[in-house]
Amino acid sequence: MILSFLVAHFNYPILFVWSLLEGEIGLALAGVMARLGYMELPVILTIAFMGAMIGDTTVFWLGRCCGDALLDRFLQDRKRLDRMEAWFRRYGSWLIVFERFIYGTHIPFLLMLGSARYSWPKFFLLEILGVSLWAVTFTMLGYIFGQAFVELLAVVQKHLSIILLLLIFFFSLRFFSQKES
Repeated sequence: MILSFLVAHFNYPILFVWSLLEGEIGLALAGVMARLGYMELPVILTIAFMGAMIGDTTVFWLGRCCGDALLDRFLQDRKRLDRMEAWFRRYGSWLIVFERFIYGTHIPFLLMLGSARYSWPKFFLLEILGVSLWAVTFTMLGYIFGQAFVELLAVVQKHLSIILLLLIFFFSLRFFSQKES
């Protein structure tokens, strides 16, 4: 009874707050709830878009105002910032579109863009595209695949380093086995 009250009255505000900083699991859960009839897809997408845009814009401007101090606080490891800067030099503006899909780099990357005095109009336009893709992707994955996707996403986020090491291992095996042939 309490759960149904919370779902009926607080699901959209919770989604908004969750979307301010991150929110893949929240979006996937909202997609599941839409499939079950507890939430509406257009409302989910609108709220997630607004929350993500407000959160990302705020972090970008915090980077513009006091980025170096915040980057030092968020990134005790300078190698991580160097890696993000190298990615940005390599992939350019496309990284702004897809940075929400790269787990663990979202907030530091936005702080870095702001502190580097990246063009605000260009950032804003690319961010609209990136946030839209992010909201639709994770909401629809939850809607289509249901609770199984939410559980998979939680496991991936919890064990990301192990998964990445396994992927590197298998791709290395494949690469070297093809070279020998």
